[in-house]
Amino acid sequence: FVFFVIAVAAAEVAIGLALIVAVYRNRGSIDVDMVSDLKG
Repeated sequence: FVFFVIAVAAAEVAIGLALIVAVYRNRGSIDVDMVSDLKG
């Protein structure tokens, strides 16, 4: 069970990093105000 929790946490980190990289590539820079534009 512990390994399952660690695997889920690692997947969440990977998804978070992927989102940050995607925003950085689209915007050219990471800005909190720019990221807020992603909200509906």
